[in-house]
Amino acid sequence: MGRIEQDRRLAQIVVTMKDEVGATASVNALTASLNVDIRQSETYSLPDGHSAIYNAFVVFNDKGVSLEQLVKLLEVSHFVLQVQAFEGRDGAIFDEISFPVNWQGRRVVILSQQATTRMFDAIRSVLGSGGDVLLYQQGSIYGKDLAEFFVNSLGRDFLQHNYDYGLHLLAATGWGIPELNGSQEVFPTITVRLSSCFECEGLTSEREICSFMRGFLTGVFGTIAGQVVRCEETSCIAKGDSHCKFELHSGRSTPTW
Repeated sequence: MGRIEQDRRLAQIVVTMKDEVGATASVNALTASLNVDIRQSETYSLPDGHSAIYNAFVVFNDKGVSLEQLVKLLEVSHFVLQVQAFEGRDGAIFDEISFPVNWQGRRVVILSQQATTRMFDAIRSVLGSGGDVLLYQQGSIYGKDLAEFFVNSLGRDFLQHNYDYGLHLLAATGWGIPELNGSQEVFPTITVRLSSCFECEGLTSEREICSFMRGFLTGVFGTIAGQVVRCEETSCIAKGDSHCKFELHSGRSTPTW
């Protein structure tokens, strides 16, 4: 990712450090001692179990402090194993080392919600009902793939008893804000209300248009339940409704898409 602040000296620091209590606090304190502010940062453990990565965008408030001085100071900490640093240009800094962006150990790319919405809308405009079929199928494939990952990681029993919590993945990935109606006794017959749905927000339509999301939900909940699940969208933000509402039921759908 990146950051833009006009007329400010920006830099990126990437610190490989010991995965120990106090390591992050030490890096923060040393950075602050040079009057360098941390604008955004992330820290995560490495698979070796002994080291971690601290990745941050920073701004220099003192013109007399150099990036080299900051690096040398950080290297003094007994927590720090290695430091990489990159200076921005004319008030802009972009992450130079985190390619590719990964999630669940897989490469991901970042598109704006507007770009994705327009792309889906173009598919529907060009292909008509065939576009809805295509989007539904692709959503279902992705939903199945994602659910299989979590089934292998957490187990089907955990997911069946915690599907209400797992649904918050939609908010975590920027797809929308979910609200669930239903109970474990009737799973997978449930209702999902989704505010700020990424597929249709900003569009207008006389009908429900969230085919990709319908497919995604059938793929996810069908895989978790271990049976065929059908999904109907009964409210849609594109129609002027306050939220999108998806009704999920066990059984085959007609038509299949």
